[in-house]
Amino acid sequence: MSLRAAIASAVSGAISATGDIAETITYTAKSAATYNVANGTLSKTDTTYSIKAIIAPSGPAGLDGKTRIEPEHTGALSVLFASADLSATPDSSDTITRKGLVYKVTQITFDAAGSTYTLIVERVG
Repeated sequence: MSLRAAIASAVSGAISATGDIAETITYTAKSAATYNVANGTLSKTDTTYSIKAIIAPSGPAGLDGKTRIEPEHTGALSVLFASADLSATPDSSDTITRKGLVYKVTQITFDAAGSTYTLIVERVG
């Protein structure tokens, strides 16, 4: 096993080991629409993934020591998860669903080993 693969595996295990700090979210990878010339229809298939992620307020709000995000929070959130837990490459057209609320991906970063993704997301609607 390469060092990169070992790190990715360790990160995935570490996020799962955080217990109730990590929460299960639904990641929706949006696909490009395809046009069927023969029948004039447009089709699009999105793929969903259930993953464990650590979520916190993004920016200065995330530095105040609070670990709980109140339901009325409307600011951006930071979403950290193991890259091994998602078989798709994150894209800014994708969304996550957390506690029934949909968030649009606005920024994507990853660590040097490629073992984690950190997304900045904003609530839709």
